[in-house]
Formats: sequence, C-alpha cells, structure tokens
Amino acid sequence: MSVHYLDILKGDLQMKNSVGEESEALPQKVIQRIKPIYNKYKNIVAGQLQNGSNRIKNSPIYGEFKGNRELIYRIICGIAVSLFLATFIFLKINNSYVAAYSVEVDNNVIAVVKEKSDFIDVLKKMRDEALSLYGQEIRLDKEPEFIETRARREELTQYEEMIKNIKAQLDVKLRAAAIGVNGERIVAVKDNETAYRILDSIKDSFVGEEEFEYDYVGFVEKVEVMETAVDFGDIMDEKEALQLITVGTDETEIHEIQKGENTWTIALKYGLKMDDIMKANPGIEPTRLQIGQKINLTVPKPLISVKTKKYIELIEEIPFETEYEKTDVLYKGDKKIIVHGEEGKREVKGYLVKKNGIETDREIIEEKILIEPKTRVIAEGTKPRPATMATGFFINPTRGRLTSSFGMRWGRQHTGIDIASPRGTPIFAADAGKVFFSGTKGTYGRLVIIDHENGYQTYYAHNSKNLVKRGERVYKGQKIAEMGSTGRSTGVHLHFEVRKNGTPINPRKFVKY
Repeated sequence: MSVHYLDILKGDLQMKNSVGEESEALPQKVIQRIKPIYNKYKNIVAGQLQNGSNRIKNSPIYGEFKGNRELIYRIICGIAVSLFLATFIFLKINNSYVAAYSVEVDNNVIAVVKEKSDFIDVLKKMRDEALSLYGQEIRLDKEPEFIETRARREELTQYEEMIKNIKAQLDVKLRAAAIGVNGERIVAVKDNETAYRILDSIKDSFVGEEEFEYDYVGFVEKVEVMETAVDFGDIMDEKEALQLITVGTDETEIHEIQKGENTWTIALKYGLKMDDIMKANPGIEPTRLQIGQKINLTVPKPLISVKTKKYIELIEEIPFETEYEKTDVLYKGDKKIIVHGEEGKREVKGYLVKKNGIETDREIIEEKILIEPKTRVIAEGTKPRPATMATGFFINPTRGRLTSSFGMRWGRQHTGIDIASPRGTPIFAADAGKVFFSGTKGTYGRLVIIDHENGYQTYYAHNSKNLVKRGERVYKGQKIAEMGSTGRSTGVHLHFEVRKNGTPINPRKFVKY
C-alpha cells in the first residue's frame, strides 16, 4: 500500500478503518485463524479415539479393559489434557506477535509500527519542528510504503530511532541560505537575512568601534550568499555559524622583530598569549629579541578575512642607513661611530591597508621628502688585538661543580659563586686584562683581582697559591692561581666574582656551571 508524503504531512491520510476498529477486529481475526486448526486437531483426535476403540474391542484384553472404568477415565483425561496443552501453546505463540506495518522506501525498512498513525505522527512532529525553527516545511524526495506484517512488540521501532532512520533514508531536505567562500559552502543558515547579518557582524568586529570612517570595507576572499537545500540537521544557528567562521583554523606565521617590539607587544598585536609565543619558539630568550630576528607565531586563521582601507595623511620618520669603514686605528673586533645617523622626515598621502585589524600594506599616492636622513658611519678595527686585551666575553675560570650560587646565603649576600674541585686545580683568567690585586685579603684568603679595563673586574678567592703579580698583564685562559681553602672557607673551592663598575653581579650570566 503506498501513501503520498504530502498526504502524510498535511494529515489528510484517509484510513479504511480507525485505530479503534482495527483493535476490536484483532481478536476476531485470531479466532478465525485458530478455528480451522482447532477443528483439524479435533478431527484427528476423534479419529484416533475411534481407531483406538476398535483395536481395544478386538484385543484379547478387551474384556478386562471393558470392566475397568478407572483405566478408561485415565485415558480420556490424558487425551483431554494433551488437546488442551496443544491449543494453549498455539495461542501463546500466536499472541506474542501483533499486527503491524513495515514502513519501507525502495525495499529498505525505515520503521516497524503497530499503527500507521505512529509513523505519521513522527513526520508531523518533524514538520512542526521545521516550521518552528526554520519557518518552512520539510520535503521528502521519496514516498514511504506501508506493508502489512506481524512483529513482536520488542521489534517495533522506537521514536528516536524512527526520526534517525527518516533523516538518514528519506533524504529530508530543507531550503537554506549558504555562505560560500571561493565557491565552497562553509555554513548553512535558515535564511538570507541571517546570512547577511552574520557577514555584517564579521565586518563590525574590526570597524564597529572606530571613530572614523573607512574608505573601503570588504572581504579578502570571494564571499557569496546562495540558496541551497540541506539535510535536516545541517542548518546552524546564527551564533554557532559566526563562531565557526571567525575562529576557523590555526596557521603558522613568521614574524620579523621590528624596532621597539617585544613579546608583550607582539602578543597584543596578534591577539595571542605570551605563553603561546614561547611554545611556538622553544629556546628563545624573550628579553633578548633582536631587530630582524624571525619568530614563529601560531595564529587563528578565520574562514573569512576582512580587508579595510583608510585614507591617511601623515608625517613619518625615514630611518637612516648605516655604512661601515675599515680602520687600522682600532683593534680587530672594536667598533666606533664616527658619524652619527639622523632620521629624516617625509609627508605621506595614501591608504592604510589592514587585514583583520593588522596592518599589511600601504598604498602610497603621494610622498614628499621634508628632511633627508643622514647616514651613520661606523669604523671597524682591523689592527691585531694583543692577547692581553679583554675580548668582552668570559670563559669558565676552572673546572668543578657548583656548590653555592649568587644571592642571599645564611642571612647575608653571597657576592659570587663557589666551584669545588680538588686542591691544586688550575684557575684561569676568565678574560684578558691587568692584575689589579694579588695577595691575601681578609675572608677572601689568597685573592687575585683582574681589571679587564672595560668596566668589569673578576675576583678569584681562597687560592692555595697565586701565580701572578700586581700590574702584570694576563691573557684570556692564562693560569693565574691554584685552588685551595684559605681565608674563611668551609672546604677547597674557588670563590668567583664578576663586578661591573664595582657592583657585584651574578657570574652565571657569563659562565656556565
């Protein structure tokens, strides 16, 4: 039996018998089916009784049997009970099944229902849901058929499973508005009005709070709104669709450090956390970023990007260039500015171009130089450096293990670090310079101080033996003492200090232990 889906959705399906009438007719159908079977068994049993009676009459023991009424009663009761049990079992098996309908499309079973109205009610509820949420009726591309059958009650399809099967097999479609990017559909919403409202919200997120007006606001990609038919569950609400478009996916971008930038300003510019920058660049020192250094940024990539253009008139600085000149007046590795650079100025008219709020370009219409920049000139030394002249970099002064760090210790400031090793272990000059002190000095015990003639001094204390004298020039890595435990000391070790302009600073900024 075939029912058109329009009749189903409009509720105009005319059944031949009401649900109540079919329910009343069910016991009569069962009796009609059982009656011929019952009559058949009754005739068989009656025939068997007659045959048995004839045999008994012809049997030699008939005379004995004929006078034994108790035996006759037992046989009759056994036959009656057998007939009753056979009838009961048949009715029990037959009553475990109910009359039902198999709802099918293209020979695929969608549901098994007791009444046609069970399936029709589900379709109506789906229709009402579509009308409530999306303001339109669902459409079925194929018509379901109702085929009479019998089924156990537990085999009847439940409500939730029925909805799932209808959506999966009946190809239920809804008319919707799709937002497409470069020809590919990315989201579907209930109507065009919702789609355009989403696109306006995306634009407003970058221009809505600005006090000035932009000369152009648009999308980087080719964005269009189109009418489409989608599955019942594929229509997104407005908030969900906007979230999907704006969050999009992640991509890795390379950023080159500019003058005045640090990890905080970069994180602020891209809407990131400083921890995100550190995770994307393991091993970088955030306080020592250099101009021109490149770092990785993992930034959100929205599915739709907003491009803005704003007309600008401004005066900006022109950075000066730097030239290098070789000279034998300076030692190799030394540099000296001989001409200081000066930034120039220019007047610019044009358009400032941004992508998702970040400046990406400037379209210059007119440019006028107001002040020319002045090139900076730096002299680079070529004269061989004496071995006893400081390089500006320190090496480890001895071998051993760190036993005490720089900072507070036992309630007082520890002005250096302690490195322990066996007595007599060589101690070396951390950099070249001039011996400022060599002798015994209070709690330091035997002490060597080297002035590196660049604002830095290094201290080597608790020595067992000093090997250099005051005023002597030493080269980097030269042996200057042997490790001991003189002065106030708890064991054999080197107490090593680095001082800048007389102030102790942590040696571990320069050496590694």
